[in-house]
Amino acid sequence: MHPHATRQPRGILQRLVAGLGLAALAAGSGCLIPQDEALLEAVPEFKNRPPRIVEEQVEPSERILRAFGVGSCTQDFSVVVDDPDVDDRITVEWYVDYNPSNPEGYYRQIVLANSSTGQVRRDDRGTLHMDLRSANNPLSAPGIHLVEALVTDRSLYQRQVEPPDEVILPDDAGTVKNPGFVTSYSWVVNTVPGDCQ
Repeated sequence: MHPHATRQPRGILQRLVAGLGLAALAAGSGCLIPQDEALLEAVPEFKNRPPRIVEEQVEPSERILRAFGVGSCTQDFSVVVDDPDVDDRITVEWYVDYNPSNPEGYYRQIVLANSSTGQVRRDDRGTLHMDLRSANNPLSAPGIHLVEALVTDRSLYQRQVEPPDEVILPDDAGTVKNPGFVTSYSWVVNTVPGDCQ
């Protein structure tokens, strides 16, 4: 051993290991947090989640139809819907030229079947078939029209979701609102006099 060498580094290492050991022991013991004595009487009801229109699969993919009635007298409008709550009843309400100052209700209503495999995506589409040759078709008048699909997991009143379900919590702990949701997709259609009149 060199005459000027000391054993000091080993002493520092021993103190460092001892200090780390004490820190680990202190952290490992932790602080106990007292728990509430109230127990859940039942599993809380789950919260409703919103449905979603899969925009990549909407038909027609163009949001503006510039010359409906030239070349074709029919048009299908359709939406594909995802809903993480696979047992929800999903309804597609179709509106044509909805006027909020004179609400007349939906033009067509379609209930989508639940997925046969329990998947988030519904198996069928909400489809509205429009034929300019059919009697009383609201798109048959030349001009600009608005076609809307409203997708909901609750009942609608004048296009608004009815008040949410309320779950009353025990021991006067209040209430939890479980709302319904509505989402929409729309197309602007310009009907022109042409082959279908």
